[in-house]
Amino acid sequence: MQVFKAALRVVLRHPLYLLVYAVFLSFMGVLMASSLPFGEAEDAEFVGHRTRFSVIDRDGSDLSQGLAAFLGERGEEVPLEDTPIALQDAVAKGQSGYVVIVPEGFGQALMDAAATGGDVPELETVYSYYSLEGNLMDQEVNEYLGVARAYAGLLPDASQADVAAHAGETMASSASVGTVQLGGGSSEAQRFVFYLDWGTYTLFASIIVCVGLLMGTINRTDLHRRNLVSPVPSLTYNLQVAAAALLVMAAVWLWAVGLGLVVFSESVAQIGGFALALMLVLTFAFATVPLSIGFLLGQLGVGEFASNAIGNIAGMVVSFLGGVWISFDLLDPAVQTVAHFSPAYWYTSALQKAVELEAPTPEALGPILGDMGVLLLFTAAIFAIALVIGRVRVQSAEAGGNAAASRS
Repeated sequence: MQVFKAALRVVLRHPLYLLVYAVFLSFMGVLMASSLPFGEAEDAEFVGHRTRFSVIDRDGSDLSQGLAAFLGERGEEVPLEDTPIALQDAVAKGQSGYVVIVPEGFGQALMDAAATGGDVPELETVYSYYSLEGNLMDQEVNEYLGVARAYAGLLPDASQADVAAHAGETMASSASVGTVQLGGGSSEAQRFVFYLDWGTYTLFASIIVCVGLLMGTINRTDLHRRNLVSPVPSLTYNLQVAAAALLVMAAVWLWAVGLGLVVFSESVAQIGGFALALMLVLTFAFATVPLSIGFLLGQLGVGEFASNAIGNIAGMVVSFLGGVWISFDLLDPAVQTVAHFSPAYWYTSALQKAVELEAPTPEALGPILGDMGVLLLFTAAIFAIALVIGRVRVQSAEAGGNAAASRS
């Protein structure tokens, strides 16, 4: 077991990698999952956001007053002086999210435009470019003025007060709002699912870096040549190296999963026993993919810094394609097509199906086991490539040794 112990010592001599990639990223996943409002929407009542706004009314007409009253129903009015400095400070200091200035004669100008078909006079508005609330309120104001102009055009004899009242009544109509729970299982159970989804980055980065470091160290050319002439049989040597890499993967997996089970115990309690066991098996199957990539990097002779870069980049890419950073449904169709070639897509898809599992029937288990099979195919394909590369390296080393012996 000397090779096995030596391989483990390589990883243990770099504890910072385990601390940063396994421990830190896992706790980051805990914070992310804990901050999401799973389980709160079922009992919460929908409350519309009320924007802080200000109206500078230089017109004083019934229509401008109706506009101010309309905005008052959708936000909170902030009194504001009609001075340049006050207008600038209102938005710059966050006192008001939306400022509208009604010019003198605006009400009558709108009525005349409706009667003659001319252009509607423009309002001067001020709102911050980095906040959407001002932009959304500006759209509501434009819609209000559009309704007012249409009504004034249909009834030329209507007064500004009548036009303002009609526009306010029309804009008061709104669709009913409710909350809808997406997916199966309880909302609280989705918190643990999200943590496991986030684990795609944790598992990929930590396992690739640690296993890549292990394999890259023992596969250095000088060390590899000494191992070829050692009394340890080649099969025994390879099995011990594989066991060490597998132990590193299992330790990272056990830490990530165990932390989630402890921290999100309430979420886990909402998941059936069989479904939970299936989710853990899925996570283990997914962890074999970065294990095979780390093994491949070692066979390629990739160094420590390159393993770090590849682990981070691969973790971020597969997490993105798996719908961890952005909901998969929001991705471009072309990106969704590419995501099918990523193991994270099949992993996150299988996790969601597992948490929705009500009974372990063949019809329900089939898609989940199919996704797991795809994950294992990823692992097998990458391992096969790594073995071929390793065999080529062995043959090259043997050829180099024979050539050196013939020259001597």
